[in-house]
Amino acid sequence: MNPHTHPTNILSFDVEHWYSATLLGGNVGDSVDRIHESTDIVLDTLRRYDAVATFFIVGEVAETYPEIIRKIADDGHEIASHGQTHTPIFDLTPEQFEYELSASADALEWASGDRPIGFRAPNFSVTRETEWSIDVLESSDYVYDSSVFPMKTPMYGVSKGSLRPYLVNSERPFEPTTDTTTGESRLVEYPMAVTDTPFRLPVAGGFYARLFPIELLEWGIRRLNRRGIPATLYFHPWEFNPAVSTPDPPFANRFISFHGIDRTAAKLERLLQTFEFDTHASDLTGRGWRELATGLSTGNESI
Repeated sequence: MNPHTHPTNILSFDVEHWYSATLLGGNVGDSVDRIHESTDIVLDTLRRYDAVATFFIVGEVAETYPEIIRKIADDGHEIASHGQTHTPIFDLTPEQFEYELSASADALEWASGDRPIGFRAPNFSVTRETEWSIDVLESSDYVYDSSVFPMKTPMYGVSKGSLRPYLVNSERPFEPTTDTTTGESRLVEYPMAVTDTPFRLPVAGGFYARLFPIELLEWGIRRLNRRGIPATLYFHPWEFNPAVSTPDPPFANRFISFHGIDRTAAKLERLLQTFEFDTHASDLTGRGWRELATGLSTGNESI
């Protein structure tokens, strides 16, 4: 990719029950199911802007609400896996993770008619501590992963991870593959959006989008785009539904989970007005595996 072009960015949504979010699990007394109304808010917004996105969906959600998955797919969005039970890889064995990948793929294929090719780990739990998960992903017929948060945070992240999408080297899974002749890599990684500044700032969405002013998010995305890097953003449908807010969790958990939730929709609309977005699958197809690797091998793999 020419570093002077502005690439199409990637928009994604992680579909789970709001009360199963990492900081809310076990801390919510009244777990009213709001997945229908929350997803409808997002789909209505995307329709207004004629935008498409990737929806990473928990397998158990697909089994219980196949009509939601069909509605998402019928609107032209990509269906991908968010695991079967929304369990972070930190809490799984390799065998359990293999089951999560297989069961969720089966559930999503049953609900949508198409088998997913992409995966995102709950809580961005593909890290140096769980790098064994890369081998499991590669052997489970997934084409791409979007679980790496390329900066260290108190909960997750990979310090100094690549900011660019890259072919994964299973021996050094957080460093882009530059050898495009062997064909050994069977997985593409789409890291979350983090600025290419000495002190990295997360502009990927979620809590960060709710916390930071929209001008900072736009500035960070533009910085990445000027380097030819597509910004991968994520949200949860429940983040667009203030009705999920509850006083039950401890203050810190409540702040991270609900702060700014009444402004998420307006921020997404601003981003949809300002930038172009597409799905992971479309970006992957548009680049081609070898084209992607070639672009990385001639670029700056250190970022």
